[in-house]
Amino acid sequence: MDVFLEGGFDKWQAWQTKKNFECEYFIGLVEIPGTRKWLFTGMYDSFNINRKVPTRRGFDYVYDYRRMPEFAELEGRLVLHYKKSRANYIYLKTCAPTMVVSSILEKPMTVGKFPGYKDVDLSHRELKIIVKQGLESWQTALSSVAGVYLISDRTEGEQQLYVGSATGTGGLWNRWSNYAQSGHGGNTRIRDLHTKRGKNFAENFRFSILEIADKQTGKEEMMLKETHWKKRLLTRDSGLNGN
Repeated sequence: MDVFLEGGFDKWQAWQTKKNFECEYFIGLVEIPGTRKWLFTGMYDSFNINRKVPTRRGFDYVYDYRRMPEFAELEGRLVLHYKKSRANYIYLKTCAPTMVVSSILEKPMTVGKFPGYKDVDLSHRELKIIVKQGLESWQTALSSVAGVYLISDRTEGEQQLYVGSATGTGGLWNRWSNYAQSGHGGNTRIRDLHTKRGKNFAENFRFSILEIADKQTGKEEMMLKETHWKKRLLTRDSGLNGN
């Protein structure tokens, strides 16, 4: 779902570990997290293997295909209800009897509306989508407040936390826009992760809000709030805060 919302679904789907597209037509569906509902990504045809990529187990296959324009108006809007089997590639005749239309959205699906400050829990991919699309509910809420925020690095075996604060006229929106664009926001220890891991260093980052404040709150007061959270969460001793 993150890949679809980010706009990279076709490139992601084109790379297959087996010859999965040896068929006349293919229907793309992505699961809506936490539900038995599936979002229609498109109908495809004209499959050809563009290249074979050697792997340890043999080959991966990168396909060229056509997105059928007749179904374009339903892409990202048609929602189907279906209890999926364990298989990822299913013949339509197998699933059609129990697959029903759940809804047709007014507009193509994107990241949901702002949920409230205490419920913010964004992946880095979601943050990039929000900033790139300038989603109104998020921009309005995040630019209205100063605050102390938390970045959680969920990379397996390297879980670490970073505490930061945002002040000024743009509030949290301006600060988080920097993270959406660079991944590190100029922070030294997070930049070190970029050097160590490469371009996808922030793919397991999650963003949440610890405390909000009026934008008129002075910088010194916000720094005290930030320091309080750094001490509580030990982000200087065993995290990503360098000061």
